[in-house]
Parts: sequence; C-alpha cells; structure tokens
Amino acid sequence: MRLFPWTGIHNYKSWALSTLVGGLLFSTSSFATITLVSAEGASHTDFSVAATPKLFAGFAGSCTSSDVTKTCDSCSGEAVGGSKLWPCNKRNAYPTLRLTIRIQSSNTSVAVTDAVFKINDTTFTPSVSPTMTDGILTAQIQWFELCRAMGTDNENCTKSFSGEFALGFKTTSDSTTTNDLLTFKVYGRAITAGQDLVYQDCPAEDSQVTPGSGYCHFSVYRGDAKIYADQLGRADGYPATTAAGIEYTGPVFFFRKQLQGEDDNTTIANITNASDIMQLISPEQDNRIDGLENEVRYCMVMANQDQTGIISFYTPLPGTSGGVTATDLCATPSQVVGLLDDKHCFIATAAFGSEMAPEVQSFRDFRNKYLLSNSVGTKFVKLYYKHSPFYAGWISDNEFAKTAVRAALWPLLFFARLSVAFGLWTTLLVLTLAGASAYGMYRRWFRVRKVRGVL
Repeated sequence: MRLFPWTGIHNYKSWALSTLVGGLLFSTSSFATITLVSAEGASHTDFSVAATPKLFAGFAGSCTSSDVTKTCDSCSGEAVGGSKLWPCNKRNAYPTLRLTIRIQSSNTSVAVTDAVFKINDTTFTPSVSPTMTDGILTAQIQWFELCRAMGTDNENCTKSFSGEFALGFKTTSDSTTTNDLLTFKVYGRAITAGQDLVYQDCPAEDSQVTPGSGYCHFSVYRGDAKIYADQLGRADGYPATTAAGIEYTGPVFFFRKQLQGEDDNTTIANITNASDIMQLISPEQDNRIDGLENEVRYCMVMANQDQTGIISFYTPLPGTSGGVTATDLCATPSQVVGLLDDKHCFIATAAFGSEMAPEVQSFRDFRNKYLLSNSVGTKFVKLYYKHSPFYAGWISDNEFAKTAVRAALWPLLFFARLSVAFGLWTTLLVLTLAGASAYGMYRRWFRVRKVRGVL
C-alpha cells in the first residue's frame, strides 16, 4: 500500500530519504558563506574577532571632506570657546560620510537584487543603491542613516549610539529572511564641538585598573632625542565613560618646541590640538615621545584617545583647578642622560636582550627615581655610561656572559623593584632587619651545633 498515493512513494523510508535529499537541494543557498572584502568610511574598525566585526565612528567637530567616502581631521587647532585644546578626531566622522562595505557570497548565483540590509533586525533600504561587480557587492550607507536608526532623534549624529548593522543576500526569491548575513557591531560617540573635557590629576601609583580605562597623570623625563612620559597613572573607570561599548585605547601627547624668550607656562599655553602629536600604543612597554632635538626644551600635554578616534580629557594646565606644575610637563632632551637607550651602552640591556625587557625597565625606574634625582647619583650614572659600552658589547655577543651577568643582577633587580614599589629607605630598613634576623638565626644554629660537638 502506498503511504502517500499522490506522490508515488510506496513506504516511509523512501519518503524520508526523498524529503532529506529535496531539503538539501532546495536549501543549498542557506549555507552560503558571506566574506568581508573591505570596509571603509569608519573612524576605526576592529576585525580581530571574525564572528563579531566592529565599526566605530567618532563625531567631534564640524569638519567634512570633499570625498564623502573619507573621514576628516577635526584637530585643526581652531580656538573654540576660548580653549585651544578641545575634543577632536584625526579620523572624524560626519553625517554624510559614506560607510562603504564590500562583501562576497560563496553562492555564485546571487545578484544585486538579492541584497538585504538590516539595522537592529529591521530591514531598510539605503539611500545609495548597491552595486555588484565580479560577484562582489558594494554597499554604501551614510552615517546619518545609522545614527537615525540606532538613536532616537539623532539625524545629525549628535548623540552617542550603538547597535547592529547586517548585510547579505536573500536565500530565496520570495523572502528577505536569511541566514546569509554578515553582522557588524556599530558604536558611535558624539561630542559637541568645543566641549571642554579635562581630566582630574590622579596619583601615579593607581596603575592596576580595568583595561579600557583612561590615563590621568604623567610627568616628563628627558632622554636622548626623546622625552619619556614617566609615572603614567590610571584610575579605574576614569576619565568618565565614553559611550556604551567604547573603551580608551591609550594616551596621546601634544607637544611644542619652546621658542626663544618663552617660559614653560607660555609654551604650554600655546599648545593646541593642531600641535605635533604622538600616540603611545603600549605605554607600559614603550613610553617614548621621540624624534626630538637634544638641548631644546619641549612642553607637552596628554589626552585620552578612544576606539572611535576621539581625543578628549586633556591635561589640566598649570594654575587651573586640578592642574599640575610646569615642571611636570616640560623637559630638555639630553644625549648624556639618554645613553641608557642604547643597547650597547647599557650592561643590563645587553644581559636581558632588549631595552624594553621588564627587568631593564625596573632598573630604569630606579635610576629615574633615585639616582638622577641627586648629584651623587647623577655622577654615578655618568661614570657608568662612560665605562659600560665595552662590557655591554662583549656581553651581548656571549651567551655565557649573559647568563652570568643576569644571575649577578637579580639581587640588584630585587632591590630596585622593592625600592620603586615601597620606597628606598623602607626597602633598606626591611632588608637590613631581614639580614640581621638571618644572621642571628645562623649564629644561634652555629653555636648549637658547636656545643653539641658537631663542629
């Protein structure tokens, strides 16, 4: 007997098999893979996690570009509201900027008419029609469309927002519901032009904080053709939260060469957000602002850059509320002091293999804090630099020497790290007491063994 007379299928097994085969045939397109070819027109992109690509847009300033597919630079140095330092973005977004995304499907039968666009699961039609060439779909979406869809009353992108944007292809000719989508997480931060954002100076010791927090303290230290952003301080969740899902990426420094006749305060006051700038990508490992001239004085201020590229929360200037002193912000690069940077002129660097090794950084911190802060220590450092090149060069080429020197330096490294963490005199006191206690215990042990006739 036929199970389904109208199908010609005579039994359940045959029906199940035909259903499975038919399902696979008719649903092949649902397994298509969408590949990202390129994405342009965002302030920043993060594709480190392929499953959740991220797009960031930072709106700080009113600049635009003659090419609407390119960001603009709002760090022009224009004084706004009497301030020369205000939030800006070297890759600033603006409402008419076009986000251009190119994708490709593994299903070669799709056409431009199959393109699907969604914002937060709602299908929409972009104002710029998509195109398709050689199997690659090019879609352009103006940022005001995303701002409007992801934020209430946000036509001009004046409010921060976040959401999801997806694009892909239909799986069938009569449906726009599909799994063939590439979904982006979208984050936008907006700051009113000229809004004055300044951080409150914080203690340099507050360094163990949640990743993504901002910086709120530094002091300069001179090097050879460079200045170190020394004693960088962070505070948990500070400066204030940027916007949902957006973190700070690191500090940037605006700096200016001191002109003849200027004092430090005048030089600092003349720094604008169009001054020379350098971002520190990994400030805990490399805190150098380099490319400077020796024996020329420089002053600098710090600001915090977030994932959207917006630079905000500047150093409070000397004389203002929560400000710092000019000596914290100005220094004169010097070749003598900077010899520590040269691997061949520093024994610890040669022994540990890199000037950025944490062990070398610990010695550098001890030098900065305790040796170069007084005349005796400075003389010792200069004497050390004078005689170290020969030994450092020999050590760097000899693995046995490296091992021996590292072993010899570990007690000094231990002392240096304790001194930086707890203070020189506290460390000396603790180590003296520990040494006296150890010696006392040894003496008692020695005497007991002597009385017992062991010795």
